[in-house]
Amino acid sequence: MKIPTPARGRRQQVLGYVGAVLLLLIIPVKLLRYWPATGQFMVGVAPSLLGPSGLLLLLLSSPGRLSKLTVAQMGMLVGAISVGLELAQLAPRPGVLARVRYTFDAFDLVATVLSVSVSAAIAGVVLRGEASRK
Repeated sequence: MKIPTPARGRRQQVLGYVGAVLLLLIIPVKLLRYWPATGQFMVGVAPSLLGPSGLLLLLLSSPGRLSKLTVAQMGMLVGAISVGLELAQLAPRPGVLARVRYTFDAFDLVATVLSVSVSAAIAGVVLRGEASRK
């Protein structure tokens, strides 16, 4: 049984809080779309930046089965999920979902990959040295 050291537990807890904040920041960013003075490009790409990085940090902070994966493996998993979700939004939507306005562009995919890469690098630095202590 793996018992986390206090430093690792604290680091994982901080990653979890940061991940939750990033995911919750998507809500006000999406509401900014209705304010005409905001830069529409940044508002359109921001959820693709915040979502994958928040998900990655939350998954890295959890003590479940996925905690056995390395940061790089977790980054690839979250990257695949995030890119898949971006591409799934291109599929035709049934019923009332067809009325939901969504604009897709390649910047969303680039932002997703960039987001996962940067957050994985930051998480790797924060959690560095933990593999040698196990």
